[in-house]
Amino acid sequence: NIARRTVAKYREQLNIPVARLRKEL
Repeated sequence: NIARRTVAKYREQLNIPVARLRKEL
């Protein structure tokens, strides 16, 4: 999924855990 790829890119750029991104989303 593109959304998953976007999250992965954001995670690498922001260097934040998935839990945080998931909570924000």
